[in-house]
Amino acid sequence: MFSKGDKLYSIVGMKCPRCHEGKLWRSPLYKLKFYDMYENCPVCGLKYEQEPGFWYGAMYMGYTFSSGALLIVMLITLLVLKWDIPHILIAIGITAVIGFTFNTRLSRSAWLNIMVSYNPNWKKQNEDREKKREELRAQGVNVDESSSLTSQGHHGFESNNKVMKF
Repeated sequence: MFSKGDKLYSIVGMKCPRCHEGKLWRSPLYKLKFYDMYENCPVCGLKYEQEPGFWYGAMYMGYTFSSGALLIVMLITLLVLKWDIPHILIAIGITAVIGFTFNTRLSRSAWLNIMVSYNPNWKKQNEDREKKREELRAQGVNVDESSSLTSQGHHGFESNNKVMKF
């Protein structure tokens, strides 16, 4: 239905938005480990949490997804099935509890896909970045994990920030 390169392929399949190959989650959904997410993509190395507080946007998306789902359940049970209020509330409660597990993962996957674009050339960019790091190490420059050569920038691409001298 969806193919590699489509946003929905990555969102619904819970795949890395940059390479569309690596998994977002360590464990399957049925194990009920809601936040058991990899820090980096196991295939292309993309850092999933781009910055502190990155997942706040996913929280808002989750609120929207769950509100929409609960509204649909309420409308179906009220208008189509013509249930009374206590039964409607039970249906909404069951939907909320069951939907929470999937909603957490879906909202994080969607938020990450909004912020990071698919990049079929990620392998070459990673190789170029590593080559640049090796050159700098050979020159005696300390290139640690916090340097701009290891961060992918905001949208999963290498940062091209230049230092300007005035």
